[in-house]
Amino acid sequence: MANGKHLTALAVKMGMRYYEEQNLVFGKVAGYECAVREQPEKKMMMVHVVAKSAVDDSGMQQLLEQLQQEYPAITAAVYENYTASLRLSTTQEGNLMQQAEEVLCRITDFAKKEDYRPCCSGCGKTKDVRRFLLDGEARMLCPSCRAKAEASLTDQWQQKKFPHHSVLKGVILVLVVLLIGATAWVGVYTGGHSAVLIGVAMTILSFLGYQYMAGRMKTGSVIGLLLGLLATVFLCHNLCVAFELVVAIGQQQQISITGALLFIPTFLKDPTNREVYFLQLGLSVLAVALAAAPMLWLVHYSWHHKEQLESLEEPAA
Repeated sequence: MANGKHLTALAVKMGMRYYEEQNLVFGKVAGYECAVREQPEKKMMMVHVVAKSAVDDSGMQQLLEQLQQEYPAITAAVYENYTASLRLSTTQEGNLMQQAEEVLCRITDFAKKEDYRPCCSGCGKTKDVRRFLLDGEARMLCPSCRAKAEASLTDQWQQKKFPHHSVLKGVILVLVVLLIGATAWVGVYTGGHSAVLIGVAMTILSFLGYQYMAGRMKTGSVIGLLLGLLATVFLCHNLCVAFELVVAIGQQQQISITGALLFIPTFLKDPTNREVYFLQLGLSVLAVALAAAPMLWLVHYSWHHKEQLESLEEPAA
C-alpha cells in the first residue's frame, strides 16, 4: 500500500503537488489536470485526468478499457463528465506508484495526440477553470459550476444541521415552554427572588426547541417567536405587579388577582409608580433581548451560511 512518502515522490517526479491532509496528488501533466488519491480504508487508489475532446468520440473510453486489460490492479475505468477515472486496487502486487505514473502518461499522451483540452469537469468550459476539493474529490471547476457546487454543499449543510420535522410540533413545544416559563417566572417572583434568569432560559429553550422540532427557522417563525416572548414577558410582569397590589391592598380590603390587574392602569397614573413599573419591565425585556441576540445570530447564520469549496490553487508568490 502506498504512503505519503511514495505519493510525495510521485508528485515530485510528475511535477505535481502533494496535499498531505487529503492524501492527494494534484497538478498538471502534459498540460492536463490530473489527480491521484489513495483511500486506504477502501483499499484503492483513484487516478483522474480531466480532458475534453474537440469532437465527440469514444477514443478515451476505448483507451481506458485497454489499460484495464493491461494492468490487473485497475478494477474500474470510465470516462464521464470530461474526466477519465481509474480505480486501482491496493491489494494487488506490484509497484502501484509506477503503474499510476504509467497510466497518467498513457492517458495524457493520448489526449495530446487526439487534441483533447483541459476543461471544467462540470460543464466542459475551458476558461477560468480552477482546482477545488469537493466532497474529498479533486475537481476542476469554472465559476458557474463552482457556484452550483457551493450551493449544493450549503443545502446539504442546512439539511444536516436543521432537519425538517413538523412546524406544528415546534409551535406546540414553544407554547409549552412559554407556559412553563411564565409559571416559573411568577412563582420565583412571588417567592421574593428575581425572575430574570427564568426569562433568559425561556428564550433560549424556545429558540432551540423550535429548531429541534420544526427545523430551520423562517422569517415568520422568528417574528412569531419574538412576539410570543414579548407577550409572555409583559403578562408575567403584570401578574407580578398584580401580586404586589394584592399584598398591599389586601391589608385594607379584599382584592383578587383579576381585580388587581384591572387596577394597574389606575396604579400607573402616579408618576413614581409608572417609573418603577416601566423600569422593571424594561429590565425584563432587556434580559430576554440579550438572550435572544445569540439565538438570532444563529438563525441569521443558518440563512446566510455558505459552504466554501477548498481551493487547491498554488499560493500566490
